[in-house]
Amino acid sequence: MFKNKKWLVFLIVIFPSLFWVILETSTINSRKLSIYGPRKLAGADTVYYKVNTAFEKINESEQIQLLDLEKFPLMALMFVKDDYKNEAYRVSGLWEYVNYKTDKIKHMPFVFVSEQQNNTSETTTQLMKMAGKTDNLFFYGWNKNSFDSLNKVFFNGKPIYVDYSFFILIDNNRNVRGYYDARYVAEIKRLIEDYQHLRIKEEKNLMLKENEIKSQ
Repeated sequence: MFKNKKWLVFLIVIFPSLFWVILETSTINSRKLSIYGPRKLAGADTVYYKVNTAFEKINESEQIQLLDLEKFPLMALMFVKDDYKNEAYRVSGLWEYVNYKTDKIKHMPFVFVSEQQNNTSETTTQLMKMAGKTDNLFFYGWNKNSFDSLNKVFFNGKPIYVDYSFFILIDNNRNVRGYYDARYVAEIKRLIEDYQHLRIKEEKNLMLKENEIKSQ
């Protein structure tokens, strides 16, 4: 009986540490997503580029809550420029998922910020049709005069091949974690996988925080 108690105490002490080791060596940490944009050093720490200020501006204009981490912990964001308003093929990959694989994207918030509200444009018409099939697409407008400057905040330091019509993956720290060409199903698949990866990491970090052994 005494030996069994010793084993029980041992398991209680060792389990949280073992649990942490398993999480840290699991597939959750087997791949790293880049953080895009300029960065700087603050002592020994690296300060990564964030888009909080831009979200604050959008919030002021639209009275929306893109800084609300509960509603938008992560998001896929796209800017719909006037230049692209009749080029609906730019969202062909997403259209495929909305029509045939809705279950794969139903928990992901897709946010669209348009240069102007033009419901007759081909792209907007396609997006609105998609919105009728799922409830996780959100649409906002932005002043034409400052649209480009807002748009470019989210593409600051982007790879040269990335176009301003790409989806942007934003994490819960409001860092830019990836760019995705919505014309292609494979790119939407990659976006979904990266989104899920970040969500799992968030849940892992929350779990570790809740189970942290604090020194007495």
